[in-house]
Amino acid sequence: MQFGDNNETFDVTCEALGEIVFDSDRDGNREIYIMPADGSIQQRLTGDAATDRMPVFSPDNSQIAFSSDRDGGTDDIWVMNKNGAGLVQLTSSWRNIEPAWSPDGTQIAFTRNRNDVIDVHVMNTDGSNVTNLTNSASSRDDQAEWSPDGSKLVFRSNRDGGFGVWVMNSDGSGLLKLTNGTSGNPTWSPDGTKIAFVSDRSGNLDIWVMDANGANQVNVTMNPAQDGEPAWNPTSGRITFSSDRDGNPDIYAMDADGTNVVRLTNSAGNDLWPSWSRQ
Repeated sequence: MQFGDNNETFDVTCEALGEIVFDSDRDGNREIYIMPADGSIQQRLTGDAATDRMPVFSPDNSQIAFSSDRDGGTDDIWVMNKNGAGLVQLTSSWRNIEPAWSPDGTQIAFTRNRNDVIDVHVMNTDGSNVTNLTNSASSRDDQAEWSPDGSKLVFRSNRDGGFGVWVMNSDGSGLLKLTNGTSGNPTWSPDGTKIAFVSDRSGNLDIWVMDANGANQVNVTMNPAQDGEPAWNPTSGRITFSSDRDGNPDIYAMDADGTNVVRLTNSAGNDLWPSWSRQ
């Protein structure tokens, strides 16, 4: 299958498999949308006056977790079926954003803000057994994502000054800093050997890729626009991300080395936080 945009043409056979969820304010307020991974047939899943954002698929693709302020104006973690039905609220205290499903489907990691004390937490997928993994009163720890084998979490932290990418064991032990300079939004490669992340060290926000131990950090977008929120396809080498390179933020996809870039959305709104299904 060939897809062309902005005079670029290339093979996107792997992208035609699977789906992508994302959030957008194209219809007035921020809602959750779903589309095939080639960018066609974009469908809205939520429709209310609240702010619904940061969606992520469950490992079996049957549910989507997301953050919403629909219950009283404070962000909480919710789950719904893939078709937008069956809404369930999982958290109900403090401010809770950035859900990330564990690979075995038994837990969800998320960011909790308790009066500006911001930590990475995990809970069971029914909202029970909430555990603070980072538990630092003096730093901001957020944007966590599980390694493919579920043994580790990569996350953003400013615990030693500026924001950087860190990794820890799934129980919160074994903290290790991977990057220097301002960086965040980390995401694992399907085999767990690489991590993509966002950094402004080149003067603007770009997507970088490094080894899982922090070595060999390479800028793969090298674009004067603001590129952010990378998400690695769980079964292929493609990375989705948001970028304002053509005006307002839209969803794009590329190979892990930054080649074969394709624009997947083209709306008047801001399209953000893409997440792949597991094919």
